[in-house]
Amino acid sequence: MRYLVIAGPVFIAVFLLKSKPGFWLPLLPLLFMTGGSTVPMGVFNPAVATLVMGMFTFFYIADRVLHNEILFKPSPCLLLFFIAILIQAVSIFISIHLHGQYMWNAIRDGSSLFLFFPLALIIPTICRTEDKFKQLLRAVVITVLAASVIGVMQYFSITSFSRVDMSIGYVYRGRIASLFGNANIFAGYLELGIPIAIALLVTEKDMKWKITAAAAIVLGILSVLYTFSRGGLLGVFLGCGITLLYIFRSKVWIPILMGVLAVFMLIKSVGTFERQMTFFMNPTAHMNQPTLLHRYVTYRGFLNQFEESPVTGVGWGAREFYWGRSMIYSFWEVRHSVSREAIRTFGGLNSLFLNHAVKGGIISLLSVLLVFAAIYRTFFKVLKRGGGVIAVAIIAGIFSFMIHQIIGNQLRFPTVNSQFWFITGLLLVLVTSDFRKPNKDEPLNLQQLPESKMREDSGRKERNVQNP
Repeated sequence: MRYLVIAGPVFIAVFLLKSKPGFWLPLLPLLFMTGGSTVPMGVFNPAVATLVMGMFTFFYIADRVLHNEILFKPSPCLLLFFIAILIQAVSIFISIHLHGQYMWNAIRDGSSLFLFFPLALIIPTICRTEDKFKQLLRAVVITVLAASVIGVMQYFSITSFSRVDMSIGYVYRGRIASLFGNANIFAGYLELGIPIAIALLVTEKDMKWKITAAAAIVLGILSVLYTFSRGGLLGVFLGCGITLLYIFRSKVWIPILMGVLAVFMLIKSVGTFERQMTFFMNPTAHMNQPTLLHRYVTYRGFLNQFEESPVTGVGWGAREFYWGRSMIYSFWEVRHSVSREAIRTFGGLNSLFLNHAVKGGIISLLSVLLVFAAIYRTFFKVLKRGGGVIAVAIIAGIFSFMIHQIIGNQLRFPTVNSQFWFITGLLLVLVTSDFRKPNKDEPLNLQQLPESKMREDSGRKERNVQNP
């Protein structure tokens, strides 16, 4: 209560002095990262990050309406996003009226992919200058650094061992999760952010920000290793590799050498990172592990359910149960039944794409595929305009994250969903703003000309034509 009494007036005072959404936008990544805990509210169970997103969206709309300004800048990518949302809405409608799923369960479960979609509208509208764009990039890197520092501190504060993994032959300290509650969620979050830190390290001219980016990269990679997430390690390695290949595209041997050295160091530390390295070094010898058998059994069950209802799925908001109702991995085949009352949390079926295929059928699967297709289409357009390493780093993080989502579903968690849509908004900034096209070896200049200057230049050219 004392903290609230002190913080309340301070927040109100700052809000009155800085009452523009653009001032608060760089703070959102940090608020989202720390807002993973949920707050039960009747039939809803929103995370704190979701509530922050809702309040900021309301604040943004009110500010734009009050000042008679546009709500968003149209673009082909946004059109594809709106089509994807419409398709997903159709899938939710079918879940309620055809499958008979409890309405609020279907809406909550089915809308999880687009929970932080407003960021894709807000960021390109507010971010108009190079300085603002850099500010948002720095905000992402600082948040990755803060999460990684907490994660590394967690690892070195652990004194016991993971009993679950000891039972299948691995002896190591417990897996870290930072503020995300789960190691795999934390790994997915870092996949999206670390390539951007690499890009910032290359493009920044200020030494203190170079050091900040370097620290975020080193501690972020350490955190991924300490999550002992196999998909996370593969994703970060892939995202960093794509970014480095672009940076050193004229000297490809440099990123190849860096990759070989990284693999060599991991092999030398195989005793610590055995859970990840043995899977990649000798996968056939580990096919009988319970963690892999679990996925095989569940994926087979998901495909069987998809074949039973390939077009509409079993319905969003369905109640999950396990065959045999046992905690033994071999019996973890997820089944679904019609929900009749509110469900607190929903499972992600260990795969983003299978989750949409099983619950929403081909209709919902089309929606999530359209989202990624729109992002890649935008990237190629940005690349033609000279988006440079920033655009490559953003798409490298999204691509590696998408590959991880084949065997995981971190996108349904607000902390990761917010990061995904935040950097998607940054990519849209590069395509919706009128940037000056750089020379071949010149870094992208994101600064826009003031409208008065543009009108002055246009008038001068017109007078020169009339009076040669």
